[in-house]
Amino acid sequence: MWENIYPKYGEQIRVNRGYYYHHGIYEDDNHVYHFAAPEGSEISPENALIICTTLYEFLHGGTPEVRVYNDMELQKKRSAKEIVEYAKSKVGTGLGTYNLITNNCEHFSNMCAFGKASSNQVEDVIRMLFGGNI
Repeated sequence: MWENIYPKYGEQIRVNRGYYYHHGIYEDDNHVYHFAAPEGSEISPENALIICTTLYEFLHGGTPEVRVYNDMELQKKRSAKEIVEYAKSKVGTGLGTYNLITNNCEHFSNMCAFGKASSNQVEDVIRMLFGGNI
């Protein structure tokens, strides 16, 4: 679940970009970590890196949404400090080549928060197309 509230240190955030949500990790208004092409670069798998931008740049005029965890997720979630430290440690790396299905911004955000890469957006589309559980 996601709420339209102002983020706090170490929270997973996302912004609606029309057909998809772009995900990141919030440290403060000057530091949001996310998997994207650096400003001025062509958006392509080869150019995608873990980058740090301001919240303003991350949002591109959108409204931030903050992840609200269920009880099971809270048991697995890292501390805010661990989340931010992991995200910071990955700046400038690509965590492998960007791939919409297997290695995207939500995978990175969940890796920071839980130590495991996953994407609910991708899983929802696969369920919609093929039915059943993943």
